[in-house]
Amino acid sequence: MTRNHKILTSYWFILGLTILLLNDFVLKGLYGNWLTGKLSDFSGLFVFALFLTALYPKRKTNIFWLTGILFAFWKSTYSQPFIDSWNSLGLLNIYRTVDYTDLIALTVLPIAYFFDTNIENVRTFKIKPIY
Repeated sequence: MTRNHKILTSYWFILGLTILLLNDFVLKGLYGNWLTGKLSDFSGLFVFALFLTALYPKRKTNIFWLTGILFAFWKSTYSQPFIDSWNSLGLLNIYRTVDYTDLIALTVLPIAYFFDTNIENVRTFKIKPIY
């Protein structure tokens, strides 16, 4: 397994992905409060940035900056024309809540960047392919 793909089998990445999926498919339906919203933002940014970095390791810095900028855009009212245009196509409607307190989740990006930088010291799951 290459260094870049080691991210995808690390305990922290798997934990972040598990939290994201559990939160989005179970907890939001049961509770649907501010905590589940913030949990999605934090875990989603962490997992998304690391996943893209595993795919495009040479663009790591750009990925983290662009992730932060696009997240801030998505959480602002400026993205509403895009959402309205997309929803008018009738394919798959998308929704989001404008909440500027969600921008606190951007603090997870430097942590994810540091995590990727020090991936050599991180424990990973040993995944053996089954044929």
